[in-house]
Amino acid sequence: MQLRALPGIPLIRAGDDLSDIIATALADDGHTLATGDVLVVAQKVVSKSEGRIIALDTVDPGQEAQDLAERTGRDPRYCQLVLDESATVLEVVGRHIITLDVRGLVDTAGGVDSGNAGAFHDGWASLLPLDPDASARSIREGLRERTGTAPAVIISDSLGGPFRLGSQGAAIGIAGIAGVERPGAREQDLYGNPAWGDINRVDELAASASALMGQSNAARPVVLIRGASYTPDEHATIRDLLVSEPTRNYPLAQN
Repeated sequence: MQLRALPGIPLIRAGDDLSDIIATALADDGHTLATGDVLVVAQKVVSKSEGRIIALDTVDPGQEAQDLAERTGRDPRYCQLVLDESATVLEVVGRHIITLDVRGLVDTAGGVDSGNAGAFHDGWASLLPLDPDASARSIREGLRERTGTAPAVIISDSLGGPFRLGSQGAAIGIAGIAGVERPGAREQDLYGNPAWGDINRVDELAASASALMGQSNAARPVVLIRGASYTPDEHATIRDLLVSEPTRNYPLAQN
């Protein structure tokens, strides 16, 4: 399997056509898309292109956001965005706000992130795409129109887990690739036993790409993966990966 972080992706602005920008970057880097290719695209550039960047001075925090800000030491306006983007707050650990967001993803802060959203002193935050699956499909169809080939597309973000420090790349939207790989009925392990374990292929690929993307000023938000083993799926959705989680409202006010 080969991975290549595409150079030449500019700073993205609202309204930019990502499929056109990616097609140009592929050509400039000497690549022609082939059947079976996968493109992993960082959430941040997708959010920027879709206008999901918010100035904090336009946000009016309510009492619940004030309570959350007091508990975490964060900006109340940021906390209001977190609440707006979340179905519920599952846990608060120090400054970390674990949420079930409105897209059904368990993530940190409802996906709200101030990194690489704009100049820090100006107070900007990015929100996740409204429908990451639709974002992945749009990029895929745009590349089909421009190149004649429709690669699998994964929208990735850096997600943390409740029992490990740090974050890793994970899929939040997919197109053209099955989220879960299920062994065939005749597959066996080394000892001849039936192989039943499902494999979360899209998170594996997103994490691999994340190692090349970097997390700060690397400016490598698109990774081409060639030679990956996966199952094509024209009806793919990230919801195939999601396990229903009981919602609960975490007490935000200090006792």
